[in-house]
Amino acid sequence: MDSTKTFRQPNVFINETSGRIGFPSSTQPRVYDASTVRRTEQLTVSGELNAEAYRMLLQSAMAPISSELARVEAVLKSELQSGNASIREMLEYVGELGGKRLRPCLLLLAAKACGEPTEESVRLSAVVELVHTATLVHDDVLDKALVRRHKQTVHERWDVPSSILIGDWLFAHAYGLANRGSSTIPGRWIADAAKQVCEGEILQGQSIRHFEIGIEEYIQLLEAKTGALCAVSCSLGAWSGGGDETACHRLQRFGLKLGTAFQVYDDWLDVWGNQDYAGKTLGTDLTSFKPTLPALRALSSMATEDRLRLIQSLNQGDDAALVELQKAIIASDASDFTLAYAKRLIAEAIEQLDTLTESAAVVSLRQLALASVSRKG
Repeated sequence: MDSTKTFRQPNVFINETSGRIGFPSSTQPRVYDASTVRRTEQLTVSGELNAEAYRMLLQSAMAPISSELARVEAVLKSELQSGNASIREMLEYVGELGGKRLRPCLLLLAAKACGEPTEESVRLSAVVELVHTATLVHDDVLDKALVRRHKQTVHERWDVPSSILIGDWLFAHAYGLANRGSSTIPGRWIADAAKQVCEGEILQGQSIRHFEIGIEEYIQLLEAKTGALCAVSCSLGAWSGGGDETACHRLQRFGLKLGTAFQVYDDWLDVWGNQDYAGKTLGTDLTSFKPTLPALRALSSMATEDRLRLIQSLNQGDDAALVELQKAIIASDASDFTLAYAKRLIAEAIEQLDTLTESAAVVSLRQLALASVSRKG
């Protein structure tokens, strides 16, 4: 791996004209070519994967990087340590929360799509997982969630101050781990992505009881909140695997689209998902008066007078208005709209892979993209 390469992380998260967070082209009207339309249609009718089919698809996608993933797990176990017994207990608990390891998979597969994963690829995979875990610990506090991956959330097991601080510990440790190599690129890119995630979370917090937010603005929020970390996972993978600047850009866009679609699909799961399968508390978005795509779609489908009246009541925290919104969501086309939106984003993501040399890693990236909008949890 040539650590002297100095090309920068593609700046697709901040619109330099407006200063707003977002990937500028993602919210602009597009004319889709025939292949993208066909892909979107195929994705839309593919339906949910049952538990066994989803597990098999993930296993198939991870097969080209199975040995590297095992090394990532070893790195995570060795890094989640502290000399203090009580803090070490919390870190071990966080490590046992497990998960799909989507971001390490994206990084390693992007590296393999551009060459071969290196020791740096493995280390950076642990970095993105630490950052992701930190955001989850903080998210659970903000959402007052009780369950994460079939276990008590950290703030439920301990307390809110300890949970916030252990999230901070994970962030700080991730930055240190990112900078153990000879190049400053990983540290700078990770810091930029983490900043975007925090800005997205702040904007989402500010959107609570503000149901007048538009769908385009909401998608920009998701691009920062969830898309940024998937994007940097892919671009760091391409960089660490020896990819050129074009490959880094295309794989970053792939990750951005996939991550945004993943979060849109999470919006759908929060309303229509199975909590037992998901392994986390569902339904928290609406009860927290947090606008999501199903809610915004239902509101946009209402007559103007009814919509403005309901938005005013929701923004005042009226529980009766919340019940009315829940009924409106179920009665509207919000389910189909949200699913189609997520799967269209995945079709756009897969387009970014078209110029890469076909390989097992590229096939796996497509599989992960498909699985991200077909899961039950």
